[in-house]
Amino acid sequence: MTSPTIGQDLHVQLRQLGQEAEERIPEIREKQNLPKDLMDRLKDTQIFRTWVAQEYGGQGHDIRSLIDSVQVLAYHQGSLAWVAMVCGTAGLCSGFLPAESSQKIFGHSHAMVGGLAAPMGKASREVGGIRVSGQWAWGSGTRHCSHIVGGVMLWEEATEKPRSALAFFNPEDVQFANNWQVMGLQGTHSVDYSLKDVFVPDGEWIYFPVQQAYLDQSLYRYSFMGALSAGVAAVGLGLAQRALDEFKALAMKKRPSGSRHSLSEKPTVQAEIARAEAGFRAAKLFLENAIDQAWKEAEQGPCSPESRGQIRLAASHAAQASVHLVDTAYTLAGGSSIWDGVKLQEIFRDIHVMTQHAMVSPSNFETYGRLILGQPVSPWVL
Repeated sequence: MTSPTIGQDLHVQLRQLGQEAEERIPEIREKQNLPKDLMDRLKDTQIFRTWVAQEYGGQGHDIRSLIDSVQVLAYHQGSLAWVAMVCGTAGLCSGFLPAESSQKIFGHSHAMVGGLAAPMGKASREVGGIRVSGQWAWGSGTRHCSHIVGGVMLWEEATEKPRSALAFFNPEDVQFANNWQVMGLQGTHSVDYSLKDVFVPDGEWIYFPVQQAYLDQSLYRYSFMGALSAGVAAVGLGLAQRALDEFKALAMKKRPSGSRHSLSEKPTVQAEIARAEAGFRAAKLFLENAIDQAWKEAEQGPCSPESRGQIRLAASHAAQASVHLVDTAYTLAGGSSIWDGVKLQEIFRDIHVMTQHAMVSPSNFETYGRLILGQPVSPWVL
């Protein structure tokens, strides 16, 4: 099945929501969360169902569709883009659950799934399911979710060691902390969350990293980890593009103290911003090419390890190039960039939270380096 490509009408809606979120930054920062009315309208766009299978009422769009949409949002407001990315990429799970479970979790129009896949919880086998307890961090957008996920180490009688798995919870079973006091991405409300002795029926948990999909489609033959890493990088790309545009506008009119010339007239400024933009553009194209190449393979069968590794490499590189562009713009802007309410300051804070995500951490360069140098690499990290 060939997945349809998303239309420009969605991007118009996302730009409008992003612009409104910008106007409501003081409210978002105060609440450390995104307003419910804004989130309800974001759900109306169906962005959270971009990668949900068409069999369950989702869009079934290709990988680039969500990546491009996240960049549109990030250009305007980082927290809105981050939640759209985290909960939008979760739609891939719809292809790895049994049909009845996927319909239950992803089938309604405002379905939204989020949480942390890292196995910070514990689970044990029971008849008909697993029993889970645990506490997780980084629960971006979870207060708006219809289902919440948590990674666990699952003990089974037939195995000597536990296996990692991903369980899907009802929000009413989850307790939320109030511990999201951070420098950037403040509206994501990425709080800790926990539960105790909750029964999760079979069909509503999967081994993770994911293995064989139930649906033999391009989306679910794609690199699961690669798609996640590309999503994180997309937030950085959108933020960096806005930083570049903000700096260009500032440089045309700002005259540093004691100077007769604007920033835009200074050769050193011209050279630095040009180099930073060149690195950014090249990294963006590299990521897009890696995404598209792997998609061509997924249309025919499973992605090769080389293509999976390229996505991880390109995503980490794009994240670093985006940060470099933002840092350059922030620094060249001088004292103008440090004030609350200035867009460059907001972007600087947001992108330096994005860099801490494991999907774009420096260790990913080591993973790809091992791959190209013929060293063993677990297929599940690709």
